[in-house]
Amino acid sequence: MNKLIKIPLYIIAIFVIGMLSGHLTFKLLSFSRTVTVPDLRGKGMVDANDMLRKKGLYIRLEGEDYDSYIPQGYIIRQDIPPKNSVKEGREIRVVLSKGPKVRYVPDVVGQPLEAAEAILKEKGIRIGKVLYIHSDKVVKNIILAQRPETNEKGGDNFSVIVSLGDFEK
Repeated sequence: MNKLIKIPLYIIAIFVIGMLSGHLTFKLLSFSRTVTVPDLRGKGMVDANDMLRKKGLYIRLEGEDYDSYIPQGYIIRQDIPPKNSVKEGREIRVVLSKGPKVRYVPDVVGQPLEAAEAILKEKGIRIGKVLYIHSDKVVKNIILAQRPETNEKGGDNFSVIVSLGDFEK
């Protein structure tokens, strides 16, 4: 055969062999089955582990964090979102709830609102709800009541009732 015909044929043959070997290698490496990740949020570690084992996945505890809504010991986050597809044998990292952050609340009744906010801020507490009412016995901007009460365990919901002073006629 002519040299001008042999060289392009060799190049085409090498290219085709390369493509076939690449395709076969990819198929062999990606042979493992893909599975859908279940939603683990709100589940206990034992239940979550059982769910993952049935799908050929593994669980790994990544840490703990406070959560006001999910009780202590239950999963609040997972690193791979639910309904995503992953290969069998993969680890799913989870974070467990420590429950709500518990704080003992200081007494701010009888103090001006601004001073109470500063005291609470030092303790990492922020006032969530402020209710204003008129009072003929207490001057304006003084706290009349608080919830939770003094030295009571309080979560993230701190509320106060503040005086608007006497009614103006």
